[in-house]
Amino acid sequence: DKFADFAEVITKTLKYDRVLPMNTGAEAVETAIKLARRWGYERKNIPKDKAIIICVEGNFHGRTMACISLSDDPSSFAGYGPMLPGFVRVPFGDAKALAEVLKQHGKNVAGFLCEPIQGECGVNIPPPGYLKKVQALCKQHNVLYMSDEVQSGLGRTGK
Repeated sequence: DKFADFAEVITKTLKYDRVLPMNTGAEAVETAIKLARRWGYERKNIPKDKAIIICVEGNFHGRTMACISLSDDPSSFAGYGPMLPGFVRVPFGDAKALAEVLKQHGKNVAGFLCEPIQGECGVNIPPPGYLKKVQALCKQHNVLYMSDEVQSGLGRTGK
C-alpha cells in the first residue's frame, strides 16, 4: 500500500493537512460539492436542503449529473433533465456579480466553485485580481472557495 507515502508527499508539498485523491476531475468536483453542502449544514447552520453552491458561467466540470447541472451549455445538459437543484451561476470574472448573489443568498451559500482558468471552449483567463477578490468575498460571507484546477493545477500553466 503506497497511499500513506503518497499522502505524506502531497500534504507536505502543498502544505495541506489532508489529501483525498480522486480518479477524475468530475469525481473531485462531486466530492467538493458534497463536502461543501455537509459543511454548510453542520458548521454554517444552513437550513435542511437549502444549501446553495455558486458557480460561474462557461464552466466545464465534467459529465456527471451534478457537473452538468452546473453547466449553462445546452450541449452538456440537453436530454438529461431534470437538473439537480441548488446551483446559482454568475458570470466568469465578475466579482461584483458574485458579491450581489452573496448579498442576496449569503446565509444559504455553502460554496463557490470556479476554474481559475477556463479551458473547455478556448482559454478564458479572469481579469487581474479576480481570484483574490473572490477569495475575500468567500471569507467575508463564510463560504467555502472551491477551485477546479484540472486545467491549471500543479504548475500546468508554467506559473
